[in-house]
Amino acid sequence: MTLRPCVFLLLALVIHFSSLAAPPARADEKVEDAKVTFDGQVRPILAKRCGKCHNAERPRGELDLSSYAAVMLGGVSGRAVVEGKPDSSPLYTMTAHLEDPKMPPNSPKIPQTEIDTLRKWIEGGLVEKVGGATSTKATPTLAPKNLDGLGNVATLARLTPVTALAVSPSAPIVAVPGKKQILLYELPSGKSLGALAFPEGEVHVLRFSRDGKMLLAAGGVGGQSGAIVGYDVASWKRQFAVADENEAVLAADISADKTRVVFGGPSRLVKVVSVPDGKIVHTFRKPTDWVLSVEFSPEGLLVAAGDRFGGLYVWETKSGKEFYTLRGHTKGVTGIAWRADSDALATSSDDQTVRVWNMHTGTETAKWEAHEGGAADVAFHVSGAIATAGRDGRVKLWDEKGKRAAEFGPADDAVLKVAFTADAKTVLSGDWAGAVRTWPVAGGTGVKLALPIETKPAALVAIPVPTPNLPVAAVRPTAPVGPSTAPANLQAELARKRTALKAVEDAAEKLKDEAARSPKNPALAKAYLQLCEAALAMKAEVVEVEAAITAAGSAEGKK
Repeated sequence: MTLRPCVFLLLALVIHFSSLAAPPARADEKVEDAKVTFDGQVRPILAKRCGKCHNAERPRGELDLSSYAAVMLGGVSGRAVVEGKPDSSPLYTMTAHLEDPKMPPNSPKIPQTEIDTLRKWIEGGLVEKVGGATSTKATPTLAPKNLDGLGNVATLARLTPVTALAVSPSAPIVAVPGKKQILLYELPSGKSLGALAFPEGEVHVLRFSRDGKMLLAAGGVGGQSGAIVGYDVASWKRQFAVADENEAVLAADISADKTRVVFGGPSRLVKVVSVPDGKIVHTFRKPTDWVLSVEFSPEGLLVAAGDRFGGLYVWETKSGKEFYTLRGHTKGVTGIAWRADSDALATSSDDQTVRVWNMHTGTETAKWEAHEGGAADVAFHVSGAIATAGRDGRVKLWDEKGKRAAEFGPADDAVLKVAFTADAKTVLSGDWAGAVRTWPVAGGTGVKLALPIETKPAALVAIPVPTPNLPVAAVRPTAPVGPSTAPANLQAELARKRTALKAVEDAAEKLKDEAARSPKNPALAKAYLQLCEAALAMKAEVVEVEAAITAAGSAEGKK
């Protein structure tokens, strides 16, 4: 019996753990007999499988697959689709791996159901959309009426990292991410005010407009879609929703006059769109890595963005012309905060530093080591005080020269977000452990907001465990055999197999927990059973080696 098949099974299941836990994508579902349209079934497939390379901003081979018109135009190699002829349409033949180059490159073939959908669409006449025109890359979307206003708060199965945090500049209100919701709390009491629906996915950004009359939320589904939604604070109704189809939004802001939104993410692009129509005003291509931070200047004349490589750029909002490239950070620019007069800009970085930049000269006026392990966020109050959050689990207050005024913590884990209340008497933080805490600037103990966590542990699902059919040697009592009475190669083999067995058993235990939390996902239970079977086979191998060592020891004793 050999160890190799079990190890391969372990690697395959553990590496693809997250994909097993995810629900099947809509595009993978069975294609119905109804007419297949570009906007209905084809666009989601192309956005998910092809959007990273064949998009409007960087179309590889000059082939843009983000819109119907672009697909019809084709690329440098000619037409991508031929009406009624899938076998003459490169979009189908390359995706189906019927000809080279196979798409997606260096990847397995996409699910057959998606390939069948593309074929049906081509055979059916390349229908764009039943009863209307297709949408553009950034588009306004209308939310159902039942998504407007405050609703009930959905409980969380467990705390998750706080990736967004916003405090109103005009009211004692704080917004934090929930389960496809934005949770609103009253300060300083911490009383829950309700929740705003954000069915577009996870919330990565929360921002109040500078007058406090609008709340901006952004996020989406990683690798699939992004969205930016604006809520009117007076009524908590949606004012606009702009969609970006390829990636989740990681950074966003709204201009002071509330007519434009800037956002960015893994696409390495910074886009400025007008609202509520969603028209793209500018697309900035200067970042060389994921865009982690963006912010309009207070009067809206400039917009700044930082990327994961340490790039920091400033553009003119109206013309789109580059204003400055600010060089200094050596790692990701995690936070951007403007001074109230727009003459200075503060930035935080994973390189541990916080820097202040002069916008008249484009030079660095101050720099200091703020947090060991990295500075994760920065806030600039109208009074001139600067607050920073760090991976050292601390929140710190500074003046513009880098002189530390106060320090709070430790928090439960690395602090990811920080914000001032309007009066600057309190600083709020959100950390990796999922805690949102208030820190009185004058001193005192921080208070946690009561987030809606399930009070009862998730019920475990009974998953049958197969019983091994172990060799007879498994139940025979054997005397312990030391290294001196067994061949060294057998001892080494036994040690290797026991180590591998422990790894499989640990992985199976983790997968069992995940299966218990997701009882409606049969893939998890199936994967768990497969790991159990692998563990049982490996136990049998361990028993065989133990038996061989026992036999070797007995033979040595007889001599």
